[in-house]
Amino acid sequence: MSKSVKKCAAATAVLSVMSAGLLTGCGGDSGGGSGEAGNTSGQKAVRMDKKIHDSLPKKIKDAGRMTVVMNGSSLPYWKSTPGKEGQYTGVGAELMQALGQVMGVKVNHVAIPDISAAVASVSSKRYAFAFAPYGDSVGGENERPGVEFVDVVQEVVPFLVEKGNPKKVSSLDGLCGNKLAAQVNGGAYERAVEQAKKCKSKGKPKLDIVGVTGVPNGILAVRSKRADAFFSSGAPLFHAEAQSGGRLEVVGEEAANGFDGLFQGAVLPKDSELTQPVLKGFEKLFADGTYERIMKKAGLEREILDKPGVNLYSKWLAKHEG
Repeated sequence: MSKSVKKCAAATAVLSVMSAGLLTGCGGDSGGGSGEAGNTSGQKAVRMDKKIHDSLPKKIKDAGRMTVVMNGSSLPYWKSTPGKEGQYTGVGAELMQALGQVMGVKVNHVAIPDISAAVASVSSKRYAFAFAPYGDSVGGENERPGVEFVDVVQEVVPFLVEKGNPKKVSSLDGLCGNKLAAQVNGGAYERAVEQAKKCKSKGKPKLDIVGVTGVPNGILAVRSKRADAFFSSGAPLFHAEAQSGGRLEVVGEEAANGFDGLFQGAVLPKDSELTQPVLKGFEKLFADGTYERIMKKAGLEREILDKPGVNLYSKWLAKHEG
């Protein structure tokens, strides 16, 4: 499907701090809450692919399971299950469940809402990989060495505002004099800080940055009027709009907002032996229709990719900025 080139730079929008580390199998399950992914969505089971299973790192095959880092409750990708610690529903949970079925291993989840802490947990070899999904920065100005991505969605980074957009938010350039919420340590936050400096240098009204941890807190900042807008990846913002009962809306999705070519997916160390099994697993889910069904069920048609790929942002850069 065709995509607008006005897309946001993945890791910059969601994950701009990365470091390398060798991925392991199951790792510890303490801290942040973890647990097995159950078939709580009622989705059809996917058959194991023996070639993909056999290509897994020995540590994961021997354990028969792997633990994946995610960012906690962040709809539409992740929603915690009341009374069942570490169990989640949502697009992310369904995709990881299906990927585990293809690989022939069980998938546990550990929730680490803070981006820096999530990355550190993967870099310290405690968990298999991370999937929120996180943003791809390889080849960009905020690239971190030793990291690669298996990208499965393409995103925009707009603004969530009160219905009617009373502050007339449309792009970063027009936000001087407003209060803008963004996730601390994320690329959107960095772009907001850069814009605040521009407002000051041009003698315009101050842009106040409201730092938040996690998407739910960003949404709450707008609803409680602590912020005039929340700047983040589109999927959770469009979901928040749909669930707000007409109180919130998404604006500025066509503005560049300091980003181009936003791809998101799983984050792994460069040249990880798990990268190809993850890629091949997603390729199967794309080919058999599982991926499209899960995405469309959650209203994520605009985020669908034709096919998954490794480091798609760097390839996008080569094509559009070469």
